[in-house]
Amino acid sequence: MLRLLRCVVCLFFFAASAHAEDAPPQAIDILAAAVAKAVEYSDARYAFRVDFWSEQNGDELALKLSFDPRRAHGAQWSLLDVSIDDLSKDQNKALKQFQKSENPDEAMVYDTLEDALGDVVLVEETEAIAVFTAPVVSDDAPKDVLEMTVTLNKTEGYVSRIDVRSIKPFKPMPVVKIKSMTQSQSYAAPNGDAAALLQASQGAANGKAMFKSFTTQSRQRYFDIERIDPPALPATDSKK
Repeated sequence: MLRLLRCVVCLFFFAASAHAEDAPPQAIDILAAAVAKAVEYSDARYAFRVDFWSEQNGDELALKLSFDPRRAHGAQWSLLDVSIDDLSKDQNKALKQFQKSENPDEAMVYDTLEDALGDVVLVEETEAIAVFTAPVVSDDAPKDVLEMTVTLNKTEGYVSRIDVRSIKPFKPMPVVKIKSMTQSQSYAAPNGDAAALLQASQGAANGKAMFKSFTTQSRQRYFDIERIDPPALPATDSKK
């Protein structure tokens, strides 16, 4: 009887061990691997085109732009459909705000999620996706004001969407009060072993600035994305 019990126990542990080895990876592990891939590509540079649309207090602006990191600093952005001389004063201001807020060298992959991995909480999961939430730590907002939702495509192993929203009003600066804001970014499925790249972004906010109410929203869609190889380093003379 004792020998039989030992055999049963051994078979139980063997089955449990085999099940653990065959078990699919946890969602958090898939997320960590997706972020690690983004970090691997965080130094990559890309040229691309973008359809940009914004609306502020009823005034709309729609532009097509291109970005090329190979151009001289200050000339990396260019308009495709109109000349900058054809823009109104407000349109020119909106364009400069977009160029100032957009950092193409950091925006194409979600490597900054690495800092949030320790705080993410799984809130929803199916066979295909997993949804996590986490607080957002930002220099532009007080603590506990912004919340992030991360949607993970478990099947293909990449983050398909990141949403950020305010959970209460806040002041990014003394003369500006944001009543509410939302921002979302969607990413295309990676091509082979490369990182997932930004596909579209949109945001909206309302509040007061300099005691005047404002509402604003914007949308960007990215296409013709091309990875730019870094320039080759000059050859060195091995005799020196």
